Amino acid sequence: MAIVAGALGSKFADAAAIYPASPYVYTPNAQADNGPAIKSLLQAGYRWIQINGSSCPILSRIDLHNSATGDPYNGIVIEPAPGYSSVLVDVGDPLGPTPRPGIGRNVSNPTDPSYAAFSYELYAKGASYLVKAAALNDVEIFVADPSKYGYGDWVFISNTSTSPGTYLGPQDGPMEVRQVLYKTTTSLIVDRALKIAHPLNATVSVVKPIKNAVFRGLQFTGNSTVGIHLHVAQYCSVESITSSNWSGGTLVLFDNGGSFNLLRDIYCTGKQPVAQPGTPAALNQNFWGVAMEGQDSTRAINCGGEQCGNGITMNYCIDTIATDARARLNTVNANANWQSVRSGFIRPHTGSAYAADTLISADCVDCYVLEPGAFS
Repeated sequence: MAIVAGALGSKFADAAAIYPASPYVYTPNAQADNGPAIKSLLQAGYRWIQINGSSCPILSRIDLHNSATGDPYNGIVIEPAPGYSSVLVDVGDPLGPTPRPGIGRNVSNPTDPSYAAFSYELYAKGASYLVKAAALNDVEIFVADPSKYGYGDWVFISNTSTSPGTYLGPQDGPMEVRQVLYKTTTSLIVDRALKIAHPLNATVSVVKPIKNAVFRGLQFTGNSTVGIHLHVAQYCSVESITSSNWSGGTLVLFDNGGSFNLLRDIYCTGKQPVAQPGTPAALNQNFWGVAMEGQDSTRAINCGGEQCGNGITMNYCIDTIATDARARLNTVNANANWQSVRSGFIRPHTGSAYAADTLISADCVDCYVLEPGAFS
């Protein structure tokens, strides 16, 4: 028993060491862009930032990585200071009927998620590709050039990027992320068995996951493509996020390559669902409320939205579950889509959809909607 207690104590001590012992209390300027100041704090090494004010405009993107090294800011915490239950984050509205400076959207590529208040991009490094198709449950993958990888590297296996002669990076679509434990002259041994198959020539890029990031207690207003955008996130938590007068594309987006993340109590109140993507009007309309793409074993609890294209959606996810989702007045309230596997909704509370209440695309495998109920 003493050995077990000691082991548990060590484990908890290691977990506590991920996060700072005390916060940096930041007092925002309610009349100016706080993005550069917060970026500077992160660059200087501060990881727990409490916002000491009810309003914190962010009119330029806050990158969640070190610009000099490319390393992610693991273990960051962004939250209101004591005495504030929520902080209003105004991202501006440069494309609105009455334009205001801000983050906005990429007019040439309206779904570009890098137009976000907080963003961790994929930063994938092209390396090699599969010379043999990988099967379900494999832990060894055969690549053209194992020398491109180091022990401990994280690799992104992309099923839709299969032309390595022209492009070695990943693309949107079914994928998995694994860590390299060992190399042979022809292969990589990875940390977990594959949950889906991967085709011949699928690219195998090197990525750097962001880990243990926490965001909570923020309310977004204005128009940017995304509020909080996280690629290859692991063990991250986004909680108690809302919106007001929000015409942005997506409030919270957990993007490709994430695993074991938590979304809780996130509700997007949009203004108008996207009617025709790619049109000028769509630049001021809401695409997704809460979105999960390429997630493995991620959980969403009490999340959703209204007046969006999808209130809550999951694309090419694996073993990802949304419990007690809440969505109404969306084109599709709750959507499992694009080759998701064993993923879906338990006890979704939905109503008054413009097109479909819940939807599972035909290419999904063993996805589900269980015990649906009325919106409340």
